[in-house]
Amino acid sequence: MDTVRNLSTAIEGLYEAFALYPLPEYTDPCPCCHTAADESMLHSAPLRQLGVSELRDYAGDALLVWGGVAEFKHFLPRIFDLYFNDPESASDFVDAEILFNKFRHGQWLTWSTQEQNAVRIFLHALWADILRDPPPPESFADVESWLCSIAQAEDDLEPCLLQWLDDQRMSASLALSSMLLSDAGRNPFWDSRDEQCTQFQDWKKSRSVLKKLQEARIESTSVAEKNEFEAALGYLDFTSR
Repeated sequence: MDTVRNLSTAIEGLYEAFALYPLPEYTDPCPCCHTAADESMLHSAPLRQLGVSELRDYAGDALLVWGGVAEFKHFLPRIFDLYFNDPESASDFVDAEILFNKFRHGQWLTWSTQEQNAVRIFLHALWADILRDPPPPESFADVESWLCSIAQAEDDLEPCLLQWLDDQRMSASLALSSMLLSDAGRNPFWDSRDEQCTQFQDWKKSRSVLKKLQEARIESTSVAEKNEFEAALGYLDFTSR
């Protein structure tokens, strides 16, 4: 699966799905929070040429104190385009969990079928890309953080969890073992998504996760990987007592 191409295609799908939403003459930021100069930055270049510096403040405040759903739909393809195609700049944006929460805050499940499909295709492609090349645990957004981010938009994590189990690439198994071994406690962004967090925690203890790690340990030809899978299995055994 060419997940890099699929993610790029999914982002293009966002541009296509939300192309009907033009940039209004005024995007309605809260005057107590933003200046006219802040607002003018959104008009400084065509959508696909806007950068992180122009969109950073809007990305954090969209739907809260800056504009409504129509404005968000206009900018969201470019925001996610920058977030995933310019990773060095991504850390200059707000946390991914905050960004993905914009979907729920904007009630995206009431949007048109075409728009909902474009968002879901994007989320699916993003998750496949994360499983292809998992970020290291010490990165600003690790595997669990990305799942927590998706949970800010999706009410049911089962499709993502099944996708993780069904992904036969060794990278997906390593993402699982790494996530278990680097468990640093509950991500605070789960606090507003207790049901989804419980779903994830129950899944981690499931027989299916245990089986995936056991199979990965057998299939791996790397001593280091086998040791990691062994350690992850030991972690599961310890936490299940």
